[in-house]
Amino acid sequence: MTSGERRLAKRLEQQLDEDHLLWYDVPIGPKQTHPDFVVLHPRRGLLILETKDWRLDTIQSATPQRWDILADAEPGAGFVRRDGGRRDPRGRPAADPLRLLLALLA
Repeated sequence: MTSGERRLAKRLEQQLDEDHLLWYDVPIGPKQTHPDFVVLHPRRGLLILETKDWRLDTIQSATPQRWDILADAEPGAGFVRRDGGRRDPRGRPAADPLRLLLALLA
């Protein structure tokens, strides 16, 4: 669990009603994908959250297809970096929750 995921988990645990169920990094769907968080409420439904542990000052630019992150971004994040670092094979981090939801429904 990254530091950003820990911070979000703590906030979710503090803020969600007792009616909510909260899971972290559980396999879902036939492909066993692992969203960061799954929140379930009996009346409100399902919420899938993917945490990007970036500070605002590390994001150089963002489009639906590509995110440019400064070199001090979290190691192993895999996204495009201006210093010639790694590229995320998905290339669209904002689409992760939809991809995970579709995996759950498949």
